Amino acid sequence: MTQYLSKHRTRITLGIALTLLALWLQMSGADSSRTIINRLDYLAYDLRLNLTLPDNPPAAGKVLIIDIDEESLRTEGRWPWSREKMGALVTALKDAGVHTIGFDVAFAESERNVAQELIDTISQTGTLEHREYLEELIPQVDRDLAFAEILDGQNVVLGFLLHANDDQSVGALPSPWSIISEEQQGRLTLPIMSSYTGNMALLQKAASHGGFLNTTMDADGVLRSTPLILGNDGMIYPSLSLAMARRYTKSLRFKVDTALAGASERITGIWLDRTLIPTDQYGRVLIPYSGKRGGVPYISASKVLNAEHPGTFPQLQNAAVLVGSSALGLSDLVSTPTGPTFPGVEVHATVLQRILSGDPFPRVPDWGNAATALSIASSGFILSFLCPAFGALAITVFAVFFIGLFIAGDVWLWTSAQLALSPVMPLLTVIAIISMNVLLGYFAEARQKRQVRKAFSSYMAPALVDQLVGNPDGLRLTGESREMSFLFSDIAGFTTFTESASPELLVSVLNEYLEAMCHAVMEHGGTIDKIVGDAVVGIFNAPLDQPDHAERAVKCALAMDRISSDFIAKMASRGMAFGVTRIGVNTGYAIVGNFGGSERFDYTAHGDAINTAARMESVNKHLGTRICIAGTTTAQCPNHYFRPIGALVLKGKTEAIEAFEPISADADTATLTVRYREAYELLSREDPGAEGQFRQLKEEYPEDPLVNLHYERIVAGIISTTIVLAEK
Repeated sequence: MTQYLSKHRTRITLGIALTLLALWLQMSGADSSRTIINRLDYLAYDLRLNLTLPDNPPAAGKVLIIDIDEESLRTEGRWPWSREKMGALVTALKDAGVHTIGFDVAFAESERNVAQELIDTISQTGTLEHREYLEELIPQVDRDLAFAEILDGQNVVLGFLLHANDDQSVGALPSPWSIISEEQQGRLTLPIMSSYTGNMALLQKAASHGGFLNTTMDADGVLRSTPLILGNDGMIYPSLSLAMARRYTKSLRFKVDTALAGASERITGIWLDRTLIPTDQYGRVLIPYSGKRGGVPYISASKVLNAEHPGTFPQLQNAAVLVGSSALGLSDLVSTPTGPTFPGVEVHATVLQRILSGDPFPRVPDWGNAATALSIASSGFILSFLCPAFGALAITVFAVFFIGLFIAGDVWLWTSAQLALSPVMPLLTVIAIISMNVLLGYFAEARQKRQVRKAFSSYMAPALVDQLVGNPDGLRLTGESREMSFLFSDIAGFTTFTESASPELLVSVLNEYLEAMCHAVMEHGGTIDKIVGDAVVGIFNAPLDQPDHAERAVKCALAMDRISSDFIAKMASRGMAFGVTRIGVNTGYAIVGNFGGSERFDYTAHGDAINTAARMESVNKHLGTRICIAGTTTAQCPNHYFRPIGALVLKGKTEAIEAFEPISADADTATLTVRYREAYELLSREDPGAEGQFRQLKEEYPEDPLVNLHYERIVAGIISTTIVLAEK
């Protein structure tokens, strides 16, 4: 665990930092960042709402809208309509059996009185005759008075507006529902409005009831919530929808539910009799949109006015209706999550319909912020510690899982309990940590590939380097034990050459030679382990897997032998003597890895197998051969041809190593090779007859090094293929 934390310290630290930043932004945050997050919250809320809207609007309840629509304006004349026409509309609705009427308009100004205007006009221009008669006509043609008489006792709720600025108040307000006590002054979280635009005192007194028309736009200009109560001059007033609900249900009890929170008293809900309507701390509720525009039934006002008889619209019986407008010219259209041109009257109707249904309003629970913070912390810390251990595919799966989990949980809470939690910061946390890990993984992979290319480009063929770069996971720099074939080459008599050559010539000649030898190693898929003076050490089957590593090593040895012969001839043409290259090859297990520490790259091998290869190279000078290959290598080269040298007991060793010399296919069937194998077979059985065989071979092939080797050993009385070496 400690090693894991240390290895991925950077990613884990950055993940935790991103999580803590997200928590800070969620719980507090600067104004600018909070604004951005709020906008994202709005988008998430709107998307969730629209995705979960029912295909068909719910069955109509007892709430309807009497719409002053375009048809009504064409039929009845332009707005505002006369008080006489509004009175006729109220009368028609009451005759149709409507229980409660609410007006989504304010009657703040009086209507023109023809008799009064005539008196005033004539008085200013000349002598007024029949003043007493005209004054008697004033109440008879007073349409405001006539409208007030119609409103009286008809269960009508008039709308009014409250203002946050200090403008001069106009009109009159209805009786307040409650008083803000002295203890609550300054600490109650209810918004307090400074002025109002009310209805004419005459009309408000006649109607008795009223509710404000205010709604609360969010920062992006979209209407998602609305207040149910507001304060003015130490009094508490209801919204139009809440006032209508109280009149419709004949509720007697009203109470604002609050809870102390430090120095403030926060609103938690509103009681109507025994029904609690939970709100936020400002007395607001989320508007329960049930669909696009038209979720509440509309009836054109002109159709109600011109109905042949009261029973034309049976749905009006015992209904609660709101009189408002959907006409474009009357500027009562608002932007909502479900559409940009939503009639304001339908907002009030939607809220009223939900209150009367008894169903809960969608809401942000008190524990919503804490739940979101917990989601951020849990997902952030889990991903911070787990992501570094996995690749891009697994990280992507993590991302899909966590994002799907948040979205599914959010939608489930919304559809099952109407709880609106913000998924934005948890999702941003997941995306940020996932993105950070993917980017760091990409850069780490790119850096690893650059390191691999830089480290091996001088020691391996370009094609193998590309293969290694494409799959860097196949490189185990920490060390591993594996079977490999090792090749050692050295120049005979090179010390003499160095003593006779000038430094410039030595460097030039040696570089030319080593370049050719190294190219041969890389061309056969080998890795150049090291270059020590004139010696070249090659490894096959590391770092990449090469099942035919033994054959590669043998082919490389033969190629290097040809290069050596050509180089000797080339140097001879320049008048310089250059020694023969001796080569040793062995196959066996060794430890390979980076033995240079963290500051220096030195990919090399250590073990007895590589030491044996070095000894196989050095014994060439005792055997008279140029290439000496161990039996462990030849056993894996069925397609090559060899003739046996003997069982070598190297200095310091007790076990013999079978050694062979590679030969060509033609040489394998030549008379010398056939007779040599026959003589060697006798010698391996310690048969005295081997002496005669090798004597004849010596006479016929006096230049053959192995014939000379065994003949001299037989003459010395050693009839055996086991060769004990006293020197390295």
